[in-house]
Amino acid sequence: MEILVSRLEALERAVYSAEHHTAVRADNNGSSGAGLVEQVLHIERQLGKVLSENSALGTGLQKYEKLRGSIDGDGDLELSRQMLGVNAKTELILLNDSALRILSDLRTIDGLQAKVNQPEYAAAAELLPRIKTSLEPENEQQMAEFKQAVADISSMVDRYHTEIDALSEMFIQWDRILASMERKVTELENASC
Repeated sequence: MEILVSRLEALERAVYSAEHHTAVRADNNGSSGAGLVEQVLHIERQLGKVLSENSALGTGLQKYEKLRGSIDGDGDLELSRQMLGVNAKTELILLNDSALRILSDLRTIDGLQAKVNQPEYAAAAELLPRIKTSLEPENEQQMAEFKQAVADISSMVDRYHTEIDALSEMFIQWDRILASMERKVTELENASC
């Protein structure tokens, strides 16, 4: 118990300044554990107050808590437990390779960003509505002319088919007339012989 009390007093001296040291009295009479618990709670409150007043100490304590296993570990045994295996090292190397590829892609993108964000492109975006409004009437006129040309061509094709049909009928009639004349000539030749 005396060892605990002496350690507690040493902690008080380390944490408290001279003016705060008088606020907490160590019970040197060998009092019960409740007095020690109260002292520990009071010390924790005072430590919290000191840490809140001095942010550098608070940050240092947080870093210490994160690295406590490495700092307070039992030497080589603790380090050997924390060593990475071959699979973990391979995964880290592969992650590093993919990160390097991504970094290379980002550098390429950064290099191309200046070319993409040129003022000409912004001007083109501003001019696009004006070009549309000027070209739409012309486009409508061209569409009307195109429809008229399609209609004219369709009527020409219809007339062509009509004339071809008429010529076909004429040739068929002419073929019938020639065939009947040949028959009559053949009959006359046969009759005169």
